[in-house]
Amino acid sequence: IKTKKNNSKMLSKIRNGNISSSEIVALLSMGSRDMTEAELEQQKKDNPKSRKKTIDSWPGEAAITYINQCNMERRLGRSLDGELDAKPTNWGKYVEPLLFMMLDGDYTYNSSDTLVHPDYDCWVGTPDGYKITTNKTVCDAKCPFTLESFCNLVNPLYEGMEGMAAMRALMDGYTDNQGLFHKAHKDGKKFYWQIVSNACIDDCTHGELIVYCPYESEIPVIQAAAVQSGNPSAYFIANGSTGSLPYLKDDGFYKNINIISFEIPQNDKDLLTETVKKAAKYLI
Repeated sequence: IKTKKNNSKMLSKIRNGNISSSEIVALLSMGSRDMTEAELEQQKKDNPKSRKKTIDSWPGEAAITYINQCNMERRLGRSLDGELDAKPTNWGKYVEPLLFMMLDGDYTYNSSDTLVHPDYDCWVGTPDGYKITTNKTVCDAKCPFTLESFCNLVNPLYEGMEGMAAMRALMDGYTDNQGLFHKAHKDGKKFYWQIVSNACIDDCTHGELIVYCPYESEIPVIQAAAVQSGNPSAYFIANGSTGSLPYLKDDGFYKNINIISFEIPQNDKDLLTETVKKAAKYLI
């Protein structure tokens, strides 16, 4: 199984200055503008009591910021950020390969290959993997470094939700079976649109969000991989105590592998494609 480390420099060159799946949610942000006279007139006809004088418009603040950052990277010829060396990032490097080894034979691990959209060369993505059955499914793996983050991502599944209902719960919030409301996951929309983006790039019809936290019995395998790598950034894995790493009890409530599988609505793929098409006009 290939790891992300192999081609990190090449991947960053492709991603620099381009719209990437991991950050594409920013492009969907909306702003507002004053209505034209014609729009105001129509508004009064449709809603006589309304005093609204503005209308939603694109791009929003987050979209403008992201487009500007892409253009900065194009001028600089490099990323605005240095190589990430945070614990969560390094944790994922050693845990994701184990996850895909445990998945059945329909899955392939692909996280070393950054792909370019066939029609828009400014649109790139690095899917974690694929599942090829009767459908072509693009997969995004999340291996949270905190147990709280893991629970927040998978709890909709344990409330009986599945498919798009589970994804909507992460994006919009949900009420659990005890009647308590859970607000939207802070990265719910980001994770969803990352999958939609990669599906657009490589013509997939379905998506999967795979959330993994190792059982306690699996931690030695991860630590052995960290030791073998000789990577100083993996010291906290290789030499840390088991208690300092996130893991689940083998006989506990949660499963180690949790999958939200769904068919991607064509209208979401169309919306994202049209948004990238508009954003591309602003890239230098």
